[in-house]
Amino acid sequence: MIPLRQQHLGALLVLSSAAGFSTLAIFIKLAYGAGANTLTILTMRFFLASLCLWILLRFLKISPRIPTKTAVKLCLMGALGYGTMSLAFAASLQYLPASLSEMLLFTYPTIVSILSFLIGDEEFSWQKGASLAICLLGLFFILGVSFTGLSQVGILLGLSSAIVYSCYILIGNRVLKDVHALVATTYVSSAAALAFAAYSITTGQLLLTTLPLQGWLALAGTAVFGTILGILGFFAGITKIGAANASIISTAEPVLTVLLSVLILGEALTLLQSLGGLLVIGSILLLQLCTNSSNVKDESLEIG
Repeated sequence: MIPLRQQHLGALLVLSSAAGFSTLAIFIKLAYGAGANTLTILTMRFFLASLCLWILLRFLKISPRIPTKTAVKLCLMGALGYGTMSLAFAASLQYLPASLSEMLLFTYPTIVSILSFLIGDEEFSWQKGASLAICLLGLFFILGVSFTGLSQVGILLGLSSAIVYSCYILIGNRVLKDVHALVATTYVSSAAALAFAAYSITTGQLLLTTLPLQGWLALAGTAVFGTILGILGFFAGITKIGAANASIISTAEPVLTVLLSVLILGEALTLLQSLGGLLVIGSILLLQLCTNSSNVKDESLEIG
């Protein structure tokens, strides 16, 4: 039984994590508005975040030493897996409102559940079937029958980010069970930073000197609030209330993104899109509740 005071603190920490991750789409939108391109945003996000993570490992006296084979797997997951997901998500924000991109990304728990069943990792149940039906109905309301007024490229990118993230989570669950969560996150983030830096520099797409102050502040925001705050809050909270409770509370992330997109970016959702978003979130909650401690999200690789 978790002490009430510890439970409240843990819930608050996880909620702060969700709040941190919810700002990522907002800061990316603000960075676009200041003149930054996608590669510049992602390079700086992961460079600043990984720098903070390496410092944190040293401060907490957590050894970053892992077997070479494991390190290679983590780097490949960061450069190809999480990097690809982040690229698709950031690119979708050029075509869609932040709220809709976030809702599309958050279909990933349902996708993970389906893929887990297909590869034999999990059994299918009526609860999971109901969750899938609710999620699909939510997508139907979000996107509309004919995608009226929405960019089909943006929709494709948003759904692609969810699919890639789902595959990334499944791979992580299979090969990285013995790696410290923060160490795994540090390697993944660092590999993504190196991959984006190498490509953006060689192609001449790293635009830093031309960015105004607000652009730099937005880039810093993607790393500090949209990544580091989210990671630290989640890891701190999970030690106090457990993975299942933390995963349920973290579904506040898309809700907070929608609120911030309305307050800061002036975005607006239709009534049907709002209902669709609530259905997607409801499907996640149903998945988390029916799987109890076997939660949908991979806690060891949480980067937002």
